[in-house]
Amino acid sequence: MGMKKVSIGISSVALAGLILSGCGTANSSGASSSPATAATSSPTQGAASTHSPVTITVAAWNDAADSLKAEIPGFEKKYPWIKVNIEYVDGTYQKITPELVAGNAPDIIQTQQRDFPYFLNKFPGDFVKLNSFMGKIKNQIAPVALNPTMQNGSIYAAPWDLGPAAVYYRKDLFKEAGINPNSIKTWADYLAAGKKLTAHFHGKVKMLADNISEPGQGIETTLMLLVNELGGSYVNKQDQIDFTTPQLQKAMSTIQSWGKAGIIADSPTWNDQIASFSNGQVATILSAVWYAGTMMNSAPKQSGKWGIIPLPAFTPGGPNEADTGGSVLAITKDSKNPTAAWDFINYCLYTVPGENVQLKYGLFPSWQTYYTAPGTSFNQNFSYFGMPIYKFFAGVSKHIPTTNYGGYFADYSEPLAQAYEAVIQGTNPIQALKTAEQSAARISGQSIASN
Repeated sequence: MGMKKVSIGISSVALAGLILSGCGTANSSGASSSPATAATSSPTQGAASTHSPVTITVAAWNDAADSLKAEIPGFEKKYPWIKVNIEYVDGTYQKITPELVAGNAPDIIQTQQRDFPYFLNKFPGDFVKLNSFMGKIKNQIAPVALNPTMQNGSIYAAPWDLGPAAVYYRKDLFKEAGINPNSIKTWADYLAAGKKLTAHFHGKVKMLADNISEPGQGIETTLMLLVNELGGSYVNKQDQIDFTTPQLQKAMSTIQSWGKAGIIADSPTWNDQIASFSNGQVATILSAVWYAGTMMNSAPKQSGKWGIIPLPAFTPGGPNEADTGGSVLAITKDSKNPTAAWDFINYCLYTVPGENVQLKYGLFPSWQTYYTAPGTSFNQNFSYFGMPIYKFFAGVSKHIPTTNYGGYFADYSEPLAQAYEAVIQGTNPIQALKTAEQSAARISGQSIASN
């Protein structure tokens, strides 16, 4: 999925001291209040009750922006009095932030799930509260996606997509190396399979590709995946930095075992990782549902060679679900038409016609009602993988733990990435995590938890 191609990071220096303008509270008289209403978008909802001509602007990036642009014809047919403009921005928020500061922010902005708490902390009071708009929809959202949008019991952004993760594997390479994919139930099994595979191919094929040499590439998705599977967090309940938890230590130790075994192909960048599987240099990919689209587009000749299995667990029969993140849509207080903005969000994210468009762009819904709703293409089969992948990923997103990234996670990204590379190269995990805590504290100004 294109929205994940960008390494997200917000500079504290860039945002320090910025005070955003505050406006009035949104009119919530047309809020959806039931699953049926959410799925059908009653014509009396929101701005539709007045039919006043309005224009709203939505800021988003890459495939995400493309998906919203594709929603406009269907939305404007239903709401002809609401005109929608899509403003293409970069994923580092360097365009959005000045617009917010100037008091002319778009009606709706996209942020990554894990980054939204940062915005809430840095710019309190600058986003419209959505509780009354969302009604019972909030009960139909995967908790891991809803959690980052909330502060003090209120919802300030609409959860968009979800990134349930799994293991993509090369069927032919596994067969040649004598590995049964269904035997990989734990990360210990995964390591053993990796050693066997790498030995069979004399090091020319590795188990996975990852960045093990350039810590400047941003937060490691693999680390986030393992920590989330364990239900770990990066801060304590007081929002203090806390990287030396048992969950982070266990995740780092697992990653270190891969480095020691030599089963990782060094691929520092997004394009390097695409090249590694396109060229047949790796046999597995640890990633989310949206990566399927990248694989099909980047290596079409490998159709039929890839399969998908659930993530291994840390203990036999233990939790094996994880989310690699998604995005949210927030209505800014600069919006003069917050109700019309909600109508667009609701149509795109919480109706079947809207989500059908999203799915075409590989955006897997966090709105779980869609999984079993009539009129969807959720169960379609993908010949590339020989299975209905959306149905599979829905099955591995039922019990994803929530992870508390804290209100300053953008400042922790680089220190954690540096710790990740250090651990792969042999540094003691606790030592690397303590160093990362010190760096994160210097960057963010936050205190470190006393364990």
